[in-house]
Amino acid sequence: MQDWNYFFRLIYKWVLFVKRKLKIEKIILESYDPFFYSVLDVSEQHRGHQNFKENVESHFEIIVVSDKFRNIKRIDRHRMVNHSLKDEFCADLHSAIIKTYTVEEYKNI
Repeated sequence: MQDWNYFFRLIYKWVLFVKRKLKIEKIILESYDPFFYSVLDVSEQHRGHQNFKENVESHFEIIVVSDKFRNIKRIDRHRMVNHSLKDEFCADLHSAIIKTYTVEEYKNI
């Protein structure tokens, strides 16, 4: 019985980590009503770095295009997104490269 409990705890931890991309996408959709967004897991690019963990979604590149960013400074936009992801940062999310645009800015790129 103890072996099964250990096994289920490991599976539960794995599911929590593997689903991080989906959780981040859900947070973005609910918080920013984006015109466009992209969430890329770039964790594998950090293999060999200090504190790299195998099979853990820990590094992301995130693009959010939303008119909720209108008239907000870039640094404040990043703070907004970081704040939205605070629970993920507390649960092993190590870094996120964040790019934020209004719809108008994005169309002019």
